[in-house]
Amino acid sequence: MVILIKAAQLILILSIIVVLHEGGHFAAAKLFKTKVERFFLFFDVKFALFKKKIGETVYGIGWLPLGGYVKIAGMIDESMDTEQMKTPPKPWEFRAKPAWQRLIIMLGGIIVNLILSIVIFTVLTYKDGETYLDVNKLTNGVVVDSAQIRLGMQPGDIPVGVNGERFDAMKDIYSRALIDGGELNVKRNEQIINLPISTDNQVDMLEQKVAYFMPVTAITIDSVLVDGTAYKAGLEKGAVLNKINNKEINSWNTFAGEVTANANKTITLEVIQNGEEKTIEIPVNSEGKIGVAPSLDFSEFTSTKTFTFGQSIAEGVNKTFSIITDQAQSFAMLWKLKGKAVKYLSGPIGIANNLPAVWDWTYFWTFTAFLSAVLAFMNVLPIPGLDGGHAVFTIYEMITGHKPSDKFMEVMQMIGAIILIGLMVFVFGNDIFNLFFN
Repeated sequence: MVILIKAAQLILILSIIVVLHEGGHFAAAKLFKTKVERFFLFFDVKFALFKKKIGETVYGIGWLPLGGYVKIAGMIDESMDTEQMKTPPKPWEFRAKPAWQRLIIMLGGIIVNLILSIVIFTVLTYKDGETYLDVNKLTNGVVVDSAQIRLGMQPGDIPVGVNGERFDAMKDIYSRALIDGGELNVKRNEQIINLPISTDNQVDMLEQKVAYFMPVTAITIDSVLVDGTAYKAGLEKGAVLNKINNKEINSWNTFAGEVTANANKTITLEVIQNGEEKTIEIPVNSEGKIGVAPSLDFSEFTSTKTFTFGQSIAEGVNKTFSIITDQAQSFAMLWKLKGKAVKYLSGPIGIANNLPAVWDWTYFWTFTAFLSAVLAFMNVLPIPGLDGGHAVFTIYEMITGHKPSDKFMEVMQMIGAIILIGLMVFVFGNDIFNLFFN
C-alpha cells in the first residue's frame, strides 16, 4: 500500500507538471496559428494507453512516465521526422514562422512551469504562512554527533549563519552551508565562532539532509510495533530515551545508529516510562531493528511568519527563483565534490522513495511547485534537444540573421538525444544501485 501511495503521488505530480509544460508549447503554437500534430502525456514508445484525434491534433497518454511531448509541424524534434522538411514550408508550419514567434513557442513550456511554481508557492504562503525551525529558540544548541564533531562543533553550539550572513531559519543555514561552503558561524558561550566547511562536511550534510542540524530535545517513542522485539521486551509508547548501552542518547540518529550496530545482539536501554526510570534489555534483529519509531516534536523551537497577499506573491516569486539559483549552484557543488556526491543524486525512483507514505496535500503541492521550478531550470539549459538548446539556435538566428541548416539541426538533435539517454541511464542506474546497496 505504501508503495502504491508513493507511486500515485509521483505520477500525479508528473502528470500536472508535464501537461502544463507541454500545454505552454501548445498554447504558444496555437497563438501563432502553428499546427500541432500530437499532444502526449508520457511517451508512447511503440504503443499508447490512450489516444484520440480532435481537430488536427492527436491527444494521448503514453505508457512510459518520463515526460511528455507536443509534435509541432515543421520542426525537427525528438521524433526525428525529417520527411516533412523535404517539402517547401507551409504557412502553418513552425519553420515558416518568424524567429521571435518560434522563440516564444520554444519557451512556452518553461514560462508555464515558472508560473505554476509561483502560483502554488503564493497560495501556500498566503494560506499557511511559513513555519520554520527558529535558531533564536535553540537555547540548548543542536545535536552534536560524529558528523558535527568533524566540522568542529561542540555540544551547546547554535548555528546562526554562513559566511557572515545571519539567518533565523535553520533550513536557510543548512542550504547555504551545503551549497556555498565557506564558514559556518556558530554561537558558542555568547561568542561567534567561524568553522571552515570542508567537502567532507558537505558530504555529511548531503547524507543527513535537514537532520544535520537538529535541536537538542528529549527523544520520545511514538509507536512500538507489536511484532517487534521492543514490544516483547516491555517498551511502551511515550517512553523517553535516556541511555543505550550506557551511552547518552542526544538524537534519534545516535540511537538508531547504535541499534543498527548491535544487530543480532542485545542492547540495554535506560528510559523513563510511566514516570519511572527503567532499564530494559532488548534483542536486536538481524536487520538491526527493534520495531520502534520516534516522536519528533520540535514545535517549541519553531516560529511562523504570516504574509499579506501581496507579500505572498513576492514570496512565491522569490521561492521559485531561489530554487533555480540553488539548482545552478548545486551543479558547481557537485562538480567540486566529484564522486563523493553521486550516490545522493535522485531520479524518479529516488524521488518516489522519498515521498511520504501517507497523502499530505500540503507536501504534495509544495513538492509539485519545487519540481515545476526544477523542470523549468533543466529545460532552459542549452542542451541540444531541450527547449534551451532550441532557444539558443533561434537567438543565434535572430542576432546573425542566418538560420542553422536543417542538416545541422538534425545532427544537434541526435547529439542531444544521446546526451539525454545517457543521463537517463545514469540516473536510473544510480537510483537502482542506491535502492539495493545503500
